[in-house]
Amino acid sequence: MTDTALFRAGALIFGLSGAVNLVADLLPGRVWWNLAGVAAGLLGLATVWLWQRRQAGWAGAAGYGLAMLGLTGIAGFLFADAAILPYLAPDVAAALFDGPTGLAIFAAVILYTLGLLVFVGASLAAGVYPRPALALWALGVLPTPFALALPPPVMTGAEIVTSIGILWVCMVLWRLAGRAV
Repeated sequence: MTDTALFRAGALIFGLSGAVNLVADLLPGRVWWNLAGVAAGLLGLATVWLWQRRQAGWAGAAGYGLAMLGLTGIAGFLFADAAILPYLAPDVAAALFDGPTGLAIFAAVILYTLGLLVFVGASLAAGVYPRPALALWALGVLPTPFALALPPPVMTGAEIVTSIGILWVCMVLWRLAGRAV
């Protein structure tokens, strides 16, 4: 596989993450769709970072690492939400979220949000991706830690903004990958 094909595949996978995020609320079996979007995000975010790793420097690497840790935790929760929690008694599932499990989920969301904001800041400084696309991506992620306290339409709007930013970054990465690596 050539470098161009590899980066284009990563851009496509990350674009899938953005697209799945856009439609996940409209589809049955939403948790599985959310998990698919996060899984694609795990693979695609690596490509976005790798393309600009030299320009983004240590801040980009640190933001990428924190965001990946957070996304990994979120993916684990989504898997449990889809494959395990439906088979538990409601009071058992509720007790899980009241204890350390709930704290772990919140910590993963905080790691992801902070990591992504650092990553986007480093990406802005790197100047590889369009500033408006990065701003949309970050703006959409900002309310994530407050998702349970916000009305669903606010979070849906935030997900749309995030997805537009992600898709824009992916389109730019696709074009950049067509140039010499």
